[in-house]
Amino acid sequence: MAEETKKEVVENAEAEDAVKKEEEPVDKDVNEEPKVEVKEEIYDSELPNRIIVGRNHPLSFYVDRARRVFRIEEQVYIQGRGDNIATTCKLIEALKRQKIAEITKISTGMNVEPYFNSYGDAKWGQPTAIILFTLKRGEFGKFIADYQQRKIIEIFENTDKDSSGVLSFDQVDGLKFDARFKSNQEQIKESKEFLSGFADKKELDLPGFIKFASILIHPLLKAKIFKDILSNDFGIEVSGGNRNNDD
Repeated sequence: MAEETKKEVVENAEAEDAVKKEEEPVDKDVNEEPKVEVKEEIYDSELPNRIIVGRNHPLSFYVDRARRVFRIEEQVYIQGRGDNIATTCKLIEALKRQKIAEITKISTGMNVEPYFNSYGDAKWGQPTAIILFTLKRGEFGKFIADYQQRKIIEIFENTDKDSSGVLSFDQVDGLKFDARFKSNQEQIKESKEFLSGFADKKELDLPGFIKFASILIHPLLKAKIFKDILSNDFGIEVSGGNRNNDD
């Protein structure tokens, strides 16, 4: 009888322990994987200072690419070959006309590349003409242009309520270009040095404002990021969208 009672007590105790374990809260942090915050990339990949003109893109693509490279590099090489030489020359003329670049050297030559035929024998291909332009940055090579410039002018005009043709330092500071366009410390430092040259007037005209914006808008800033900033922070209409809406 005593043994049965002892056995019953042990079974009851084990049952109570089981109930307590079920009621104990489970620490979710132990089982859940830590959340990794994905940071949005705001810059395009680095651009080399050598541009090879091909058939897969229109002339406007190479003009835009060259402008972006010249905002970073003092010297750029542009190469064309075969049927693409005509497009290459048009590109060079466009950059010269807009004072983005100046020619320092022109080299021409022939390129012959080997290949293997169906029998595995090495053969030489047809000679292809090549032209290589060495360019240095022109007068306006470091500044924003085209779409970006038009939108920055729009910001200037919207801020210049009195149509005076100038913005005070307080108005410029109120635009918060450095924070909104996600400028790095080097850009911010350069922009302050630029403004110090206008300390006597404490204002910027439109050309000066474009130069100021060019310092704070990184050459590799993604187009989507630029348009989002225009729309969300400045209420500027962007292509393919309305004010205050994403592109």
